[in-house]
Amino acid sequence: MTLAEYYADPNVQNRIREYCGGAGGRDATCVYVAGLQVEDGAGATWTQARILPSGSCEALLDARADVARSMWDRDGLMVHLDVDYQNIDAPAEPYHHAAEVFNKIEPVYGAAVHVLRRFDMPLLDLITGRGYHFTGRVPLGSGLIDRLGGLVDGVPSWFDTVAARRQRWMPAGMGRRVARAYAGIGLLVEFLTHRILARARRRASIPIVLNGTIVGSGTTGRECVSLDVSYAGDPLDVRHMRVAFGAYQKHRMASAARWDRPPFVVVPRGRASLRYLLERGREPRYAVRAARMQSAVVPNVEHGVGRLLDAYAASPLARFHRAFYATPTRGPSAFDALVSSRTWDRLPECVKLPLLEPNDRLLQPAVLQHLTRVLLAEGVAPRDIAGIVHARYAVGPEIWGRRWSWLDPQTRAEFDVRVFAGLLSAGIDRAVDFNCRSAQEKNLCPWTPCAIDLRTARDRLLASSTEIHPEFRHHRML
Repeated sequence: MTLAEYYADPNVQNRIREYCGGAGGRDATCVYVAGLQVEDGAGATWTQARILPSGSCEALLDARADVARSMWDRDGLMVHLDVDYQNIDAPAEPYHHAAEVFNKIEPVYGAAVHVLRRFDMPLLDLITGRGYHFTGRVPLGSGLIDRLGGLVDGVPSWFDTVAARRQRWMPAGMGRRVARAYAGIGLLVEFLTHRILARARRRASIPIVLNGTIVGSGTTGRECVSLDVSYAGDPLDVRHMRVAFGAYQKHRMASAARWDRPPFVVVPRGRASLRYLLERGREPRYAVRAARMQSAVVPNVEHGVGRLLDAYAASPLARFHRAFYATPTRGPSAFDALVSSRTWDRLPECVKLPLLEPNDRLLQPAVLQHLTRVLLAEGVAPRDIAGIVHARYAVGPEIWGRRWSWLDPQTRAEFDVRVFAGLLSAGIDRAVDFNCRSAQEKNLCPWTPCAIDLRTARDRLLASSTEIHPEFRHHRML
Protein backbone atom coordinates (compact mmCIF):
# COMPACT_ATOMS: atom_id res chain seq x y z
CA MET A 1 0.00 0.00 0.00
CA THR A 2 1.35 3.40 -0.96
CA LEU A 3 1.32 6.32 1.45
CA ALA A 4 -1.16 8.12 -0.82
CA GLU A 5 -3.54 5.14 -0.63
CA TYR A 6 -3.10 4.96 3.13
CA TYR A 7 -3.88 8.63 3.67
CA ALA A 8 -6.93 8.36 1.40
CA ASP A 9 -8.58 5.88 3.75
CA PRO A 10 -11.47 7.57 5.62
CA ASN A 11 -10.73 5.69 8.87
CA VAL A 12 -7.16 7.01 8.84
CA GLN A 13 -8.40 10.55 8.23
CA ASN A 14 -10.87 10.23 11.09
CA ARG A 15 -8.18 9.02 13.51
CA ILE A 16 -5.87 11.88 12.61
CA ARG A 17 -8.78 14.27 13.07
CA GLU A 18 -9.45 12.72 16.50
CA TYR A 19 -5.87 13.32 17.61
CA CYS A 20 -6.21 16.94 16.52
CA GLY A 21 -9.26 17.35 18.78
CA GLY A 22 -11.90 16.79 16.11
CA ALA A 23 -13.62 13.68 17.45
CA GLY A 24 -17.28 13.13 16.59
CA GLY A 25 -17.15 15.22 13.45
CA ARG A 26 -16.54 18.52 15.23
CA ASP A 27 -13.84 20.98 14.22
CA ALA A 28 -10.30 20.25 15.38
CA THR A 29 -9.32 22.07 18.57
CA CYS A 30 -5.59 22.30 17.82
CA VAL A 31 -4.71 25.77 16.55
CA TYR A 32 -2.69 24.55 13.56
CA VAL A 33 -1.19 21.53 11.84
CA ALA A 34 2.34 21.25 10.47
CA GLY A 35 3.74 19.16 7.65
CA LEU A 36 7.19 17.95 6.66
CA GLN A 37 7.85 16.21 3.34
CA VAL A 38 10.66 14.05 2.00
CA GLU A 39 10.92 16.60 -0.79
CA ASP A 40 11.94 19.21 1.79
CA GLY A 41 15.43 17.79 1.50
CA ALA A 42 18.06 15.99 3.48
CA GLY A 43 18.23 17.03 7.09
CA ALA A 44 14.84 18.78 7.07
CA THR A 45 13.55 19.42 10.60
CA TRP A 46 10.24 20.41 12.12
CA THR A 47 11.43 24.00 12.44
CA GLN A 48 11.07 24.15 8.63
CA ALA A 49 7.62 22.58 8.58
CA ARG A 50 4.74 24.04 6.63
CA ILE A 51 2.14 25.52 9.00
CA LEU A 52 -1.57 25.49 8.09
CA PRO A 53 -4.89 26.07 9.87
CA SER A 54 -6.14 22.89 11.53
CA GLY A 55 -8.99 22.63 9.01
CA SER A 56 -6.46 22.29 6.18
CA CYS A 57 -4.96 18.98 7.30
CA GLU A 58 -6.16 17.29 4.09
CA ALA A 59 -3.67 19.36 2.08
CA LEU A 60 -0.81 17.85 4.07
CA LEU A 61 -2.21 14.34 3.62
CA ASP A 62 -2.51 14.93 -0.14
CA ALA A 63 1.17 15.96 -0.12
CA ARG A 64 2.09 12.66 1.65
CA ALA A 65 3.65 14.65 4.49
CA ASP A 66 4.56 13.72 8.03
CA VAL A 67 1.91 15.58 10.02
CA ALA A 68 2.05 17.19 13.45
CA ARG A 69 -0.53 19.10 15.47
CA SER A 70 0.09 22.16 17.58
CA MET A 71 0.53 21.80 21.32
CA TRP A 72 -1.50 24.98 21.54
CA ASP A 73 -5.13 23.85 21.80
CA ARG A 74 -8.34 25.84 22.06
CA ASP A 75 -9.92 23.48 24.59
CA GLY A 76 -7.10 21.82 26.51
CA LEU A 77 -3.57 21.91 27.85
CA MET A 78 -1.42 19.12 26.44
CA VAL A 79 0.70 16.83 28.64
CA HIS A 80 3.40 15.25 26.50
CA LEU A 81 6.48 13.03 26.87
CA ASP A 82 8.83 11.57 24.25
CA VAL A 83 10.86 8.40 24.89
CA ASP A 84 13.37 8.11 22.05
CA TYR A 85 16.49 6.14 21.20
CA GLN A 86 19.46 8.36 20.34
CA ASN A 87 22.80 7.40 18.83
CA ILE A 88 24.77 10.15 17.12
CA ASP A 89 27.33 7.65 15.85
CA ALA A 90 24.75 5.32 14.30
CA PRO A 91 21.55 7.34 13.73
CA ALA A 92 20.09 4.64 11.47
CA GLU A 93 20.25 2.00 14.20
CA PRO A 94 16.48 2.12 15.01
CA TYR A 95 15.62 1.53 11.36
CA HIS A 96 18.14 -1.22 10.54
CA HIS A 97 18.07 -3.04 13.90
CA ALA A 98 14.64 -2.21 15.26
CA ALA A 99 14.27 -5.26 17.51
CA GLU A 100 17.59 -4.63 19.27
CA VAL A 101 16.89 -0.93 19.72
CA PHE A 102 13.32 -1.26 20.99
CA ASN A 103 14.38 -3.96 23.44
CA LYS A 104 16.86 -1.44 24.83
CA ILE A 105 14.04 1.09 25.10
CA GLU A 106 11.62 -1.40 26.68
CA PRO A 107 12.75 -0.92 30.34
CA VAL A 108 12.21 2.83 29.99
CA TYR A 109 8.86 2.35 28.26
CA GLY A 110 7.83 -0.08 31.00
CA ALA A 111 8.91 2.36 33.71
CA ALA A 112 6.96 5.17 32.05
CA VAL A 113 3.81 3.02 31.86
CA HIS A 114 4.24 1.98 35.50
CA VAL A 115 4.70 5.54 36.79
CA LEU A 116 1.80 6.87 34.72
CA ARG A 117 -0.41 4.06 36.00
CA ARG A 118 0.54 4.86 39.58
CA PHE A 119 -0.71 8.41 39.06
CA ASP A 120 -3.79 7.25 37.12
CA MET A 121 -2.64 9.08 33.98
CA PRO A 122 -3.62 6.93 30.96
CA LEU A 123 -1.67 8.88 28.37
CA LEU A 124 -2.10 7.69 24.78
CA ASP A 125 1.13 5.89 23.89
CA LEU A 126 2.21 5.92 20.24
CA ILE A 127 5.09 3.93 18.78
CA THR A 128 7.17 5.92 16.28
CA GLY A 129 10.24 5.12 14.21
CA ARG A 130 12.62 5.32 17.17
CA GLY A 131 10.57 5.33 20.35
CA TYR A 132 7.29 6.41 21.89
CA HIS A 133 5.17 9.50 22.36
CA PHE A 134 2.84 9.78 25.36
CA THR A 135 0.05 12.39 25.26
CA GLY A 136 -2.87 13.49 27.40
CA ARG A 137 -4.85 16.66 27.98
CA VAL A 138 -6.35 18.74 30.78
CA PRO A 139 -9.52 20.68 29.79
CA LEU A 140 -9.11 24.44 30.00
CA GLY A 141 -12.28 24.58 32.08
CA SER A 142 -10.64 22.51 34.82
CA GLY A 143 -9.61 24.08 38.10
CA LEU A 144 -6.25 22.36 37.63
CA ILE A 145 -5.35 25.00 35.04
CA ASP A 146 -5.22 27.60 37.80
CA ARG A 147 -3.32 25.23 40.10
CA LEU A 148 -0.73 24.66 37.37
CA GLY A 149 -0.47 28.41 36.78
CA GLY A 150 0.03 28.89 40.50
CA LEU A 151 3.28 26.92 40.35
CA VAL A 152 4.97 29.90 38.66
CA ASP A 153 5.24 33.49 39.82
CA GLY A 154 3.96 35.15 36.68
CA VAL A 155 3.43 34.99 32.95
CA PRO A 156 6.46 33.51 31.12
CA SER A 157 8.75 35.93 29.31
CA TRP A 158 7.82 34.56 25.87
CA PHE A 159 4.18 35.56 26.27
CA ASP A 160 4.68 39.16 25.15
CA THR A 161 6.04 38.03 21.77
CA VAL A 162 3.14 35.72 20.81
CA ALA A 163 1.43 38.46 18.79
CA ALA A 164 4.56 39.03 16.69
CA ARG A 165 4.66 35.33 15.72
CA ARG A 166 0.94 34.93 15.14
CA GLN A 167 -0.28 34.29 11.62
CA ARG A 168 -3.44 36.17 10.67
CA TRP A 169 -5.71 33.12 10.77
CA MET A 170 -4.61 32.14 14.30
CA PRO A 171 -6.61 33.13 17.43
CA ALA A 172 -6.00 36.67 18.63
CA GLY A 173 -4.33 35.41 21.79
CA MET A 174 -3.99 32.45 24.11
CA GLY A 175 -4.52 34.30 27.39
CA ARG A 176 -2.26 34.72 30.39
CA ARG A 177 -3.99 31.90 32.25
CA VAL A 178 -3.06 29.35 29.59
CA ALA A 179 0.50 30.65 29.27
CA ARG A 180 1.07 30.33 33.03
CA ALA A 181 -0.45 26.85 33.12
CA TYR A 182 1.84 25.76 30.28
CA ALA A 183 4.84 26.98 32.28
CA GLY A 184 3.50 25.04 35.24
CA ILE A 185 3.09 21.85 33.26
CA GLY A 186 6.77 22.15 32.34
CA LEU A 187 7.68 21.87 36.02
CA LEU A 188 5.36 18.92 36.42
CA VAL A 189 6.63 16.86 33.46
CA GLU A 190 10.18 17.50 34.68
CA PHE A 191 9.16 15.83 37.94
CA LEU A 192 7.55 13.02 35.97
CA THR A 193 10.81 12.30 34.14
CA HIS A 194 12.62 12.06 37.50
CA ARG A 195 10.22 9.36 38.65
CA ILE A 196 10.55 7.43 35.39
CA LEU A 197 14.33 7.75 35.30
CA ALA A 198 14.74 6.59 38.89
CA ARG A 199 12.71 3.46 38.18
CA ALA A 200 14.10 2.68 34.70
CA ARG A 201 17.82 3.01 35.25
CA ARG A 202 17.96 -0.07 37.47
CA ARG A 203 16.90 -2.18 34.51
CA ALA A 204 18.22 -0.30 31.48
CA SER A 205 21.21 -1.61 29.54
CA ILE A 206 22.16 1.81 28.12
CA PRO A 207 22.23 5.32 29.65
CA ILE A 208 19.02 7.29 30.13
CA VAL A 209 19.19 11.06 29.67
CA LEU A 210 16.89 14.05 29.56
CA ASN A 211 16.24 16.11 26.44
CA GLY A 212 18.69 14.43 24.06
CA THR A 213 21.89 14.92 26.05
CA ILE A 214 24.84 13.22 24.34
CA VAL A 215 26.59 10.48 26.32
CA GLY A 216 30.04 8.88 26.18
CA SER A 217 30.99 5.90 24.06
CA GLY A 218 29.35 2.50 24.53
CA THR A 219 29.37 -0.85 22.76
CA THR A 220 27.25 0.49 19.87
CA GLY A 221 28.42 4.08 19.68
CA ARG A 222 27.15 6.89 21.86
CA GLU A 223 23.69 5.44 22.41
CA CYS A 224 21.10 6.30 25.03
CA VAL A 225 17.38 6.57 25.68
CA SER A 226 16.18 10.15 25.93
CA LEU A 227 13.22 11.29 28.02
CA ASP A 228 12.40 14.45 26.15
CA VAL A 229 10.28 17.29 27.54
CA SER A 230 12.30 20.04 25.86
CA TYR A 231 9.13 21.62 24.48
CA ALA A 232 8.66 23.16 27.94
CA GLY A 233 11.66 25.42 27.24
CA ASP A 234 9.96 27.07 24.25
CA PRO A 235 6.82 29.15 23.71
CA LEU A 236 3.57 27.20 23.55
CA ASP A 237 2.66 28.59 20.15
CA VAL A 238 5.75 27.24 18.33
CA ARG A 239 5.75 23.59 19.43
CA HIS A 240 3.90 20.71 17.81
CA MET A 241 3.82 16.90 18.03
CA ARG A 242 3.34 14.09 15.53
CA VAL A 243 -0.23 12.94 15.03
CA ALA A 244 -1.45 9.42 15.66
CA PHE A 245 -1.76 7.41 12.44
CA GLY A 246 0.44 9.89 10.60
CA ALA A 247 3.44 8.88 8.50
CA TYR A 248 6.95 8.75 9.95
CA GLN A 249 9.60 9.42 7.31
CA LYS A 250 12.49 10.85 9.29
CA HIS A 251 14.72 8.02 8.08
CA ARG A 252 14.03 9.06 4.50
CA MET A 253 15.04 12.65 5.21
CA ALA A 254 18.27 11.75 6.97
CA SER A 255 20.58 12.00 3.98
CA ALA A 256 20.71 13.06 0.35
CA ALA A 257 20.69 9.39 -0.62
CA ARG A 258 17.12 8.34 0.16
CA TRP A 259 16.86 5.05 2.00
CA ASP A 260 14.79 2.25 0.52
CA ARG A 261 12.93 1.65 3.78
CA PRO A 262 9.29 2.68 3.22
CA PRO A 263 7.45 5.04 5.57
CA PHE A 264 6.43 3.91 9.03
CA VAL A 265 3.11 4.86 10.57
CA VAL A 266 2.78 6.25 14.11
CA VAL A 267 0.25 3.90 15.72
CA PRO A 268 -0.99 3.31 19.28
CA ARG A 269 0.91 0.52 20.97
CA GLY A 270 -2.27 -0.80 22.55
CA ARG A 271 -2.26 -4.50 23.35
CA ALA A 272 -0.33 -5.60 20.29
CA SER A 273 2.96 -7.37 20.91
CA LEU A 274 6.13 -5.39 20.38
CA ARG A 275 7.30 -8.01 17.89
CA TYR A 276 4.17 -7.57 15.78
CA LEU A 277 4.46 -3.79 15.81
CA LEU A 278 8.10 -3.88 14.74
CA GLU A 279 7.63 -6.51 12.04
CA ARG A 280 4.28 -5.40 10.61
CA GLY A 281 2.16 -3.09 12.69
CA ARG A 282 3.82 0.17 11.64
CA GLU A 283 3.43 -0.55 7.92
CA PRO A 284 0.62 1.33 6.12
CA ARG A 285 -1.31 -1.81 5.10
CA TYR A 286 -1.52 -2.98 8.71
CA ALA A 287 -1.94 0.47 10.22
CA VAL A 288 -4.99 1.06 8.04
CA ARG A 289 -6.60 -1.96 9.71
CA ALA A 290 -5.75 -0.64 13.16
CA ALA A 291 -7.38 2.67 12.24
CA ARG A 292 -10.72 0.87 11.92
CA MET A 293 -10.69 -0.19 15.57
CA GLN A 294 -8.27 1.90 17.68
CA SER A 295 -9.18 5.34 18.94
CA ALA A 296 -6.76 8.25 18.64
CA VAL A 297 -8.61 10.60 21.00
CA VAL A 298 -6.15 12.31 23.35
CA PRO A 299 -7.37 11.19 26.80
CA ASN A 300 -8.50 13.54 29.55
CA VAL A 301 -5.96 13.04 32.36
CA GLU A 302 -7.27 15.72 34.73
CA HIS A 303 -7.55 13.34 37.68
CA GLY A 304 -4.04 11.95 37.22
CA VAL A 305 -2.49 15.38 36.82
CA GLY A 306 -4.11 16.37 40.11
CA ARG A 307 -2.45 13.41 41.84
CA LEU A 308 0.86 14.22 40.16
CA LEU A 309 0.57 17.81 41.36
CA ASP A 310 0.13 16.65 44.95
CA ALA A 311 3.22 14.41 44.75
CA TYR A 312 5.27 17.12 43.08
CA ALA A 313 4.36 19.76 45.69
CA ALA A 314 5.97 17.65 48.44
CA SER A 315 9.06 16.69 46.46
CA PRO A 316 12.68 17.88 46.68
CA LEU A 317 12.39 19.02 43.05
CA ALA A 318 9.50 21.35 43.91
CA ARG A 319 11.56 22.86 46.75
CA PHE A 320 14.42 23.34 44.30
CA HIS A 321 12.13 25.01 41.76
CA ARG A 322 10.74 27.39 44.35
CA ALA A 323 14.24 28.31 45.51
CA PHE A 324 15.47 28.67 41.92
CA TYR A 325 12.86 31.26 41.00
CA ALA A 326 12.95 32.99 44.39
CA THR A 327 16.69 33.61 44.16
CA PRO A 328 17.66 37.17 43.10
CA THR A 329 19.64 37.19 39.88
CA ARG A 330 21.66 39.63 37.83
CA GLY A 331 20.02 38.29 34.65
CA PRO A 332 22.09 38.80 31.51
CA SER A 333 24.62 40.97 33.35
CA ALA A 334 25.71 37.79 35.14
CA PHE A 335 28.05 36.97 32.25
CA ASP A 336 29.99 40.23 32.57
CA ALA A 337 30.20 39.62 36.31
CA LEU A 338 31.55 36.14 35.70
CA VAL A 339 34.24 37.30 33.25
CA SER A 340 35.46 39.98 35.66
CA SER A 341 35.55 37.59 38.63
CA ARG A 342 38.28 35.28 39.84
CA THR A 343 36.03 32.36 38.98
CA TRP A 344 36.64 32.98 35.28
CA ASP A 345 40.37 32.38 35.64
CA ARG A 346 39.70 29.01 37.26
CA LEU A 347 37.33 27.74 34.59
CA PRO A 348 38.53 25.06 32.16
CA GLU A 349 38.58 25.80 28.43
CA CYS A 350 35.72 23.32 27.90
CA VAL A 351 33.51 25.86 29.70
CA LYS A 352 35.05 29.10 28.46
CA LEU A 353 34.89 28.15 24.78
CA PRO A 354 31.09 27.69 24.50
CA LEU A 355 30.57 30.94 26.41
CA LEU A 356 32.89 32.86 24.09
CA GLU A 357 31.69 31.10 20.90
CA PRO A 358 28.11 30.19 21.78
CA ASN A 359 26.59 29.30 18.39
CA ASP A 360 25.92 26.47 18.21
CA ARG A 361 27.81 25.04 21.19
CA LEU A 362 25.52 26.63 23.74
CA LEU A 363 22.48 25.00 22.14
CA GLN A 364 23.75 21.48 22.83
CA PRO A 365 22.25 19.87 25.95
CA ALA A 366 25.54 18.11 26.81
CA VAL A 367 27.36 21.46 26.76
CA LEU A 368 24.72 23.07 28.98
CA GLN A 369 24.87 20.16 31.40
CA HIS A 370 28.66 20.39 31.54
CA LEU A 371 28.65 24.15 32.04
CA THR A 372 26.00 23.87 34.77
CA ARG A 373 27.99 21.22 36.64
CA VAL A 374 31.25 23.15 36.50
CA LEU A 375 29.73 26.45 37.60
CA LEU A 376 27.78 24.80 40.42
CA ALA A 377 31.04 23.24 41.58
CA GLU A 378 32.52 26.77 41.58
CA GLY A 379 29.72 27.95 43.85
CA VAL A 380 27.70 29.93 41.30
CA ALA A 381 23.97 30.07 42.05
CA PRO A 382 21.79 28.12 39.56
CA ARG A 383 19.73 31.19 38.68
CA ASP A 384 22.93 33.12 37.86
CA ILE A 385 24.07 30.26 35.63
CA ALA A 386 20.81 30.69 33.74
CA GLY A 387 21.54 34.43 33.52
CA ILE A 388 24.97 33.71 32.06
CA VAL A 389 23.48 31.47 29.38
CA HIS A 390 20.73 34.01 28.71
CA ALA A 391 23.35 36.71 28.22
CA ARG A 392 25.10 34.67 25.53
CA TYR A 393 21.79 33.97 23.79
CA ALA A 394 21.00 37.68 23.78
CA VAL A 395 24.18 38.92 22.10
CA GLY A 396 22.36 39.68 18.86
CA PRO A 397 21.43 38.49 15.35
CA GLU A 398 25.00 38.80 14.12
CA ILE A 399 25.65 35.52 15.99
CA TRP A 400 22.22 33.91 16.19
CA GLY A 401 20.46 35.13 13.05
CA ARG A 402 16.66 35.02 13.45
CA ARG A 403 16.62 32.17 15.99
CA TRP A 404 15.41 34.27 18.91
CA SER A 405 12.69 35.94 16.85
CA TRP A 406 10.55 32.81 17.28
CA LEU A 407 12.04 31.35 20.46
CA ASP A 408 12.67 33.03 23.82
CA PRO A 409 16.27 33.23 25.11
CA GLN A 410 15.35 33.69 28.77
CA THR A 411 12.89 30.79 28.86
CA ARG A 412 15.30 28.50 27.04
CA ALA A 413 18.24 29.37 29.29
CA GLU A 414 16.31 29.03 32.53
CA PHE A 415 14.69 25.76 31.46
CA ASP A 416 17.92 24.00 30.49
CA VAL A 417 19.91 25.11 33.53
CA ARG A 418 16.97 24.37 35.82
CA VAL A 419 16.64 20.83 34.45
CA PHE A 420 20.32 19.94 34.89
CA ALA A 421 20.67 21.61 38.29
CA GLY A 422 17.41 19.99 39.39
CA LEU A 423 18.72 16.51 38.56
CA LEU A 424 21.65 17.16 40.89
CA SER A 425 19.54 18.71 43.61
CA ALA A 426 17.13 15.77 43.66
CA GLY A 427 19.98 13.26 43.76
CA ILE A 428 19.08 11.77 40.37
CA ASP A 429 22.33 12.87 38.68
CA ARG A 430 25.40 11.49 40.47
CA ALA A 431 27.72 12.94 37.82
CA VAL A 432 29.34 9.60 36.97
CA ASP A 433 30.32 10.97 33.57
CA PHE A 434 31.70 14.27 34.93
CA ASN A 435 35.36 13.66 34.10
CA CYS A 436 37.82 14.53 31.38
CA ARG A 437 37.56 11.20 29.54
CA SER A 438 33.80 11.49 29.18
CA ALA A 439 34.12 15.15 28.17
CA GLN A 440 36.43 14.07 25.37
CA GLU A 441 34.05 11.33 24.21
CA LYS A 442 31.23 13.88 24.09
CA ASN A 443 33.37 16.31 22.05
CA LEU A 444 33.24 18.83 24.88
CA CYS A 445 37.01 19.05 25.25
CA PRO A 446 38.78 21.58 22.94
CA TRP A 447 42.01 19.55 23.29
CA THR A 448 44.06 22.54 24.42
CA PRO A 449 46.75 22.20 27.12
CA CYS A 450 44.89 21.99 30.41
CA ALA A 451 45.96 21.25 33.96
CA ILE A 452 42.41 20.92 35.31
CA ASP A 453 41.12 17.51 36.36
CA LEU A 454 37.32 17.51 36.23
CA ARG A 455 37.16 14.79 38.87
CA THR A 456 38.18 17.42 41.42
CA ALA A 457 35.27 19.58 40.34
CA ARG A 458 33.03 16.51 40.54
CA ASP A 459 34.00 15.95 44.16
CA ARG A 460 33.16 19.54 45.01
CA LEU A 461 29.90 19.32 43.11
CA LEU A 462 28.69 16.19 44.86
CA ALA A 463 29.72 17.58 48.24
CA SER A 464 27.38 20.52 47.75
CA SER A 465 24.63 19.30 45.41
CA THR A 466 22.58 17.38 47.98
CA GLU A 467 21.53 20.68 49.51
CA ILE A 468 21.31 23.01 46.52
CA HIS A 469 17.80 23.84 47.73
CA PRO A 470 16.09 25.49 49.50
CA GLU A 471 17.98 28.76 49.64
CA PHE A 472 21.29 28.03 47.89
CA ARG A 473 23.10 29.33 50.97
CA HIS A 474 26.36 27.64 50.04
CA HIS A 475 26.32 29.29 46.60
CA ARG A 476 27.58 32.82 46.34
CA MET A 477 26.14 35.40 44.01
CA LEU A 478 28.41 36.65 41.27
